[in-house]
Amino acid sequence: MIDTEAVRRFFPFLQKEQELRVANPAETQRVFVDSGASTHMPLPVLEKIAESLFRYANVHRGAYDNSQHTTEEFERAYNVAANLVNAASWREIIFTRGTTEAINVVAYSLLPEFRDGDNVVVTRLEHNSNYVPWYGVQQRLKAQGINIEIKVVDFDLKTGELDMPDLEKKVNDRTKILAMTGASNFLGVKPDIKRAADIAHSTKYKHPNDVTGTYVLVDGAQLVPGSSVDVQELGCDFLAWSFHKMLLPAGVGCLYGRQHLLESMEPFNYGGDMIFEVKEGEITYNVLPWKFTAGTPNILGTIAATHGISFLINAGLGNLGESDEKLIQRVLVEIMLNTPKGDFEIGYEVAQQHHNLMRGYFREHTELQQLLRDPSRRVGESRIIVRQAMAAVQDYEQVLTQAAIDRLREVPGVILYGTIDAKKRTGLIAFNVAGIAPKPLAVRLGELGVEARDGVMCASLANQALGLKDGGVRFSFNIYTNTDDVYRSTDAVKQISKEVGN
Repeated sequence: MIDTEAVRRFFPFLQKEQELRVANPAETQRVFVDSGASTHMPLPVLEKIAESLFRYANVHRGAYDNSQHTTEEFERAYNVAANLVNAASWREIIFTRGTTEAINVVAYSLLPEFRDGDNVVVTRLEHNSNYVPWYGVQQRLKAQGINIEIKVVDFDLKTGELDMPDLEKKVNDRTKILAMTGASNFLGVKPDIKRAADIAHSTKYKHPNDVTGTYVLVDGAQLVPGSSVDVQELGCDFLAWSFHKMLLPAGVGCLYGRQHLLESMEPFNYGGDMIFEVKEGEITYNVLPWKFTAGTPNILGTIAATHGISFLINAGLGNLGESDEKLIQRVLVEIMLNTPKGDFEIGYEVAQQHHNLMRGYFREHTELQQLLRDPSRRVGESRIIVRQAMAAVQDYEQVLTQAAIDRLREVPGVILYGTIDAKKRTGLIAFNVAGIAPKPLAVRLGELGVEARDGVMCASLANQALGLKDGGVRFSFNIYTNTDDVYRSTDAVKQISKEVGN
């Protein structure tokens, strides 16, 4: 027999408050240098997820208050993500399960548009998630009697830098889309996206929607978490990224796409919520962004994205702290990240417990009130804040990366991949040690307390070009990484190199 009252005590939404106690089973502090695979979540994000449980309900379904509240918080994430990458409108943001699904949305939504003789250009730097979907499209079209070519752009085997003349040669008037990485997950290099976009857009490829020029999709999984990304400056048509690489839960990602392109494309998934009206034999799709959001989404993960972005921006600006001044600055960041993009109409309200503090601040800073009432100035100020914060994140990670590169270069037997200039790469380093294969090297690092990735890192084409059957080992850093982590991880490599006779 079910004891209903006992059951109800375990559900936060039925309680006035819920206390959660979790003990860390680790006996020693972890040296975690695998943030390029997934990052850890900060406490404020976990607290916001837990807090959301008290008012949790499905979105776009109920007329009751908690369903409406959850829907507003859910939709707010689209607008905050738009401010992160400077999309022109919140409707240009599609939440997905991650980068992989975001790329598949583009690939399979465009599939019906391909014509015999078209081609797709990718690079040899790609993560498999930005090569395999296009191979899948190619095979499906082949079964229909439509043949398309996949062209692969080379890179410099020493520096890892993309061969731009080769890209310019391979992109032509039959190239429907250029799908390229914004930052290699193996070599860390960051290709010149703007130049590539200019080359692609100059072609005479004519799409069914009458747009002329090759589309550009950027895999931003390793770019967005540690760089200031502005889609309007880059000139890309699509940008895909994941939040589990930027202090947020797994299973949440984003696709940015130019609004007129998304409106002209066929949906990728079909089901509830992506439809406006259903009649027998007739379906009308919903407006953006819901046209690409079939079924019940990852509601809590999407809501958490808002708070994770806010935490990252505040960390970059140095706003983490207990003083009233730090709190005020964090609230101001939240206000600016909620600047309406396009026709977003959900307002932002300062949390009740901060009302008095912020009311006094606004009385003393009337110029700020004027800025918030001016839409264009507010958008500009929001962009400045994001750019400054992400530039600080990038600078910090580059300092750590350069220190790690310099220390690894001094270790006998170490082979580094990619440029040795940290300013030209993201916060990751792939390497090997002579005399020991990547897998046992990573295992031995683990025994010494260092947690790192090994293998081809899903960058099969790059590893093949470099002649690496088993890949390498990768250190990757984030804002919670400190110099002690860099020293301990590189010292461990030095010890292992000595152990194997180098």
